[in-house]
Amino acid sequence: MDKLDLRHLVSISMDGPSVNWKLFDIFQKDQSEQYGGVQLICVGSCGLHTLHNAFKCGFSAWQLDKLLRAMHTLFHNVPARREDYITITKSSVFPLSFCAHRWVENLPVVERALAVWPSLLLYMEAVKTKRLSNPGTASYDTVAAAIKDPLILAKLQFYAALARTFTPFLKKYQTDNPVLPFLPKDLTELMMSLLRRFIKREVLHDITALQLTKLDVTDKTIWLSPQDISIGLGAESVLKVQSSGC
Repeated sequence: MDKLDLRHLVSISMDGPSVNWKLFDIFQKDQSEQYGGVQLICVGSCGLHTLHNAFKCGFSAWQLDKLLRAMHTLFHNVPARREDYITITKSSVFPLSFCAHRWVENLPVVERALAVWPSLLLYMEAVKTKRLSNPGTASYDTVAAAIKDPLILAKLQFYAALARTFTPFLKKYQTDNPVLPFLPKDLTELMMSLLRRFIKREVLHDITALQLTKLDVTDKTIWLSPQDISIGLGAESVLKVQSSGC
């Protein structure tokens, strides 16, 4: 195979799944020709896109993406508004930019949103009481609407809890190191830790990796009751504070 063509394919290999599979096919043929039929091990396509879309499907129903984008846009590239925020809150920490194509990797964005939420409330109250002028933007309206949702912090905490479940796995396997031999065990443990939040323990007890792939998670009889679902300590703390009226 011509090395120039190979370098060109590598440079565009992230254009999409079809290009990636074409590149892999060319690698396989080249490997076979050079080493007497020996080929690379195929472990399937990258599941990151599927994972990001799964998060998107679940959390976009709460419009958390809209809120996180609005929090960042409200102060981004608006020096006067940032100065007002700093004056009112005594803080120079601002929301981070949300990436709509990397839902699982937006954990720092969600954590920052939770960290600045008290300051954001101070800013919004200052606008409401007319100590500051109303920005009159769609991003401000989005934040104002979200503040009225009594469960918004619990939703953000739940997002963070699920994203943290995947973070160690993503850090370990987005590498050039030879970690493939550990993938089956680690992937099984990752899926088990996620399913334990929603599925009855007796269903998952002593389940094999093969059985795990065939588990019908749409079967409502194996779901935990709503009060038993693990939503994370952060979300539980928020709900406890609200229920106590503090």
